[in-house]
Order: sequence, then structure tokens, then C-alpha cells
Amino acid sequence: MKIVIFDVKGKIAHFRRPDTTATHLTYPFITPTAAKGLVGSILGITDFITSDKVAIQLLHPVSTSAQQLSMLGKDAGNAFNRPTTIELLVNPAYRIYYGGHEYVDDLIDRLKSGHSVYHTYLGVAYALTKPELVDICHSNEDMIETIVQTPTVIPTNIIDELLLEENRYYQRAGGFMLEYKGKRIFEKSISFLYERDGNSITFQRKKDIEGEILLTKVKGDVICLV
Repeated sequence: MKIVIFDVKGKIAHFRRPDTTATHLTYPFITPTAAKGLVGSILGITDFITSDKVAIQLLHPVSTSAQQLSMLGKDAGNAFNRPTTIELLVNPAYRIYYGGHEYVDDLIDRLKSGHSVYHTYLGVAYALTKPELVDICHSNEDMIETIVQTPTVIPTNIIDELLLEENRYYQRAGGFMLEYKGKRIFEKSISFLYERDGNSITFQRKKDIEGEILLTKVKGDVICLV
């Protein structure tokens, strides 16, 4: 499998949780569906549906700030506009591993040229970002080890036992959408374990891993593609 690695970063980001209404809470890092949507923006595909997979690595510590914004539409009308509390990610930075057989080559061409068809942003249009190509590599190695150390976020359902280390801040985030079917329709959800400061995670994996999740080696590191 060919894998393209690229970085995205910004001053702020917001990946809104769909289960919040009055207050706009964010996921603690870019979601897999948002990462794939970012690729769709680069390629110019408005309703991006793919079986390609992504792995996500945190390059900066997770930090949030709550702000109040006036969420005005195109026509404010005469109605009173109440400020909305929104949770923002501060100084986010991510390394995205994008692998598969559908759009990898097209993505490589776009990243090499430094051009995208649509604006690229981190969850909301006012959080612009510019993807930077890091590397292109292949992964043909099947995982046979049961003890795994990885720099990427990990689905909780593949962890048999977490091997705790000193100076690590482990956190769980749930409710991520897993599969995008088009026309704003999603199927399945997934929860992740991540280390708050972006450090690696060591765990014992389960013997049987679901087909949507792939552990593979890239340049000596194990990554988890979903």
C-alpha cells in the first residue's frame, strides 16, 4: 500500500461534536472523516467518498479555549442574535498518514505542486491551513507483534491492555464518525485513546482486529489506519 504523509497546522481549529447544541464543543483532534474531507478539498471533490484510510498523529499538545462568537448567517433579519459559546483547539498540528488505492497518487501530485482546488481548513472556514508534504512511502509489512508502540491515536476496541508509562497523560475521546456514505450520511462510530502531549502509546493489541482498522509499519513506526 502506498502512503502519503503530510502535516497540517494552524492557530485554531474546531471539529464540532454533533451531540452538542447550545454550546459548540470540539473533538480533541482532527477526526478521520475531517481528514478525508480535507483531502477531498485538495482534490476538488465536493462529496468525497473513499475506502482509503487515514492515521492521525498529534504534533502539538491538545489545548482548548472557550470563546463566545456571534454566529451570523447571510441574513441576520430582525431577530436578536445571542452569542454562542464555542470551544476552540489552540495551536493544533497534526501529521496525517493517508493510504489506499483510490486517491493517493492524485493527492501526491497536488501536495507536490502546493495547490488545492478548494480552501483547506481545520474544521471551520475561519481556521485555514496549508497542507505540507512530508514523505511518500510504501507499507507491505503485516503486524505480527502483539506489543505495539505507535505515535498515532488508537481505536479503543483494538486494545487488549494498555501498558502505562511515566509522564504520559492518557485520554479517551468517543463518538467519532467512522464511515462517510455521502450526502452528509455517516455510519458507525469509534472511540480513540490518545496521549495529551502527542507522545507515543504502548499497548497489547487484540488478536482479532476489525476490517475497518489496519495496523501497519511505515518507516519503522507502527501506525493505525482507519
